[in-house]
Amino acid sequence: MLGVMSFVRAMRRSAFRLGIGLLGLYPGAVRADTTTNFYQVPAALIAGRAGTLIRAEPLTPPAGAAVAYRILYRSRDVDGRPIAVSGVVAAPPAAKFRRPVVTWGHGTSGIAPGCAPSRFPGHDFSSIGGLGTLLADGDIVVATDYQGLGAGKVHPYLVGPSEAHAMIDAVRAARALPGLDAGRRFASWGFSEGGQAALFTRALARSYAPELRFEGAAAVSAPTELRRLLAHDIGSPAGEVVASYAAWSWSHAYDLPIGQVVRPQALPALEHLATLCSLDLPERLGLGLATFAYGRDGFLRRQAENRPDWARVIARNSVPAQSGTPVFLAQGGGDALVSPSTTRDFAHRLCRDGVALDYDPIPFASHGGAEASSVEAATRWLAGRLSGARAPTDCESLEGRPQPL
Repeated sequence: MLGVMSFVRAMRRSAFRLGIGLLGLYPGAVRADTTTNFYQVPAALIAGRAGTLIRAEPLTPPAGAAVAYRILYRSRDVDGRPIAVSGVVAAPPAAKFRRPVVTWGHGTSGIAPGCAPSRFPGHDFSSIGGLGTLLADGDIVVATDYQGLGAGKVHPYLVGPSEAHAMIDAVRAARALPGLDAGRRFASWGFSEGGQAALFTRALARSYAPELRFEGAAAVSAPTELRRLLAHDIGSPAGEVVASYAAWSWSHAYDLPIGQVVRPQALPALEHLATLCSLDLPERLGLGLATFAYGRDGFLRRQAENRPDWARVIARNSVPAQSGTPVFLAQGGGDALVSPSTTRDFAHRLCRDGVALDYDPIPFASHGGAEASSVEAATRWLAGRLSGARAPTDCESLEGRPQPL
């Protein structure tokens, strides 16, 4: 143990000189792959109606699926400009009726174009929570890569409207695939970054895609209040990575000066970090080793979240707790990245707005552990919403007041 601690202290003293090289070598991080032609789109092909297909190619179907595709489709960025987004689709054997769609939002995989899950065979479908159950239930499952992962140049990390557009337009694209018989009814489901995406899909579905019928959102370990995330919840290497991803991404997506929020000595490591990908959860990233370089101060300047321009971006991308369709919300009690108290506050806000909320707090579960622990409950909840069953609610116990019959 003493030897390990001596190594850590030495690493912190020298990490400013060596941190960048160590980031590239640490297990669990891989360099972004930029060689796949499928994702390269001429500008002339991007213009068009959101949700229409640019191209599709068949993939080996995962267990339980009859067909699967990699897709490239049109969507809209946060300002409504046309973009191309990639993803994958899996469908069960054909049925005699139009089938509902579940649109999945993956957790953090990086912010470089090569960090798209669909670029990595074996990981394109394996990261989809409860995929086998959803297929067995007769659902078509579509998983977006999000804007900038796969196609494009910049991934707007934790930018809710961009995520939602990609999630919704993936459903439209699935409906355009011949032979799938995808219906109008759909639900969103996601983990971590994807949990935020699922909840923003709920917020925007009716206005963005009035031709579709949104049935509900399931989210686990979802960052809902970004100001609290950046100001209070960042206390681990994974948290520093999330904060740095957000700062780098927002500086590009919103044309904000990154020097306002990132410490100057952290910029070289941050620029390198932005090129790396992980196929797993942020806390498992070797990228977190970069925090050794900056001791307790981390990547961000003090009070970075209070800079006016950045504060507006943070507010714009915090999840609105509005009335409407039902929500399933799972949160680990031992989550060191997304504060359980923040998620509980969001749950209270949903209840006060009259939302049918199925709230699933998981004692002692970590950020990633909550996903594994909640998959069965989440897929059961999704099956209920897509079958038309009445949504359960835990608001009586949360709010201490009776619910209407």
